[in-house]
Amino acid sequence: MLVQQYEDLINYLKVNGAHLNTVRPEYLLSLSDHSKFLKMNPKEENQKPKTLERVWPYLAMESWLTMFYQVLKIYYLNRVTPKSFKNLPGVPPTETGIEPNMTKSNIYSVPEAILLKWMTHHYCRVNQMHPKIITNFDGDLQDGLVFASLIRSHYGNAQALQELKVSVQHVEQVRFNAKCIIDAVHEIGL
Repeated sequence: MLVQQYEDLINYLKVNGAHLNTVRPEYLLSLSDHSKFLKMNPKEENQKPKTLERVWPYLAMESWLTMFYQVLKIYYLNRVTPKSFKNLPGVPPTETGIEPNMTKSNIYSVPEAILLKWMTHHYCRVNQMHPKIITNFDGDLQDGLVFASLIRSHYGNAQALQELKVSVQHVEQVRFNAKCIIDAVHEIGL
C-alpha cells in the first residue's frame, strides 16, 4: 500500500516535470518496511541482507534528497523568472537579465541560470578584488565562499564568518567552512 502511494507520488511529480529516474518507490521506505517489501516480492531482492543494511541509509537518503530537490525545482524554482530577476534582493535596476547562452543551456533551466547570475552578482559585490563567475551549483558552492558572500551581502558580516577559510584545499577545510555557514545562518536567525 505505501509502495503504491510512493509510486503514485513519483509518477505525479514526473508528469509535472520532475527528474526522478533514479528513485524507486521502495527506496523511500524505512529499512524494516523495505525488508518486508522484499519478503513479499522475492523477485525484487538483488542484495544480501547484510549488504542492504550497509547501503540502505545512503540509498534512502539519496532518494529522499532527490525527491526534495525536484519538488523545490518544479514548484518553487519556477517562480524565478527573468521578469522577477530585477526584483530579487540586492540586484540593481540597471542589471539586465541572464545571458543568452544560459537560456539555451541543456543543463540548467532559466530559473537556475537566474540564480547563478544572482549569486555571481553578490559574490562579486562582496569580493571585488577577486571576482568570479558562478557557473554551477556543485563545485562553485562547495567551499562555502559563495554562501558566505550571500550572507554578507544581505545581512552584513556575521561573527561566525570571521574565521572562514578563504583558500580551501582539503575536505576538513570544506567542512569547517560549512560549519561556519551553518553557524552564521543560526546567528542571523534563518
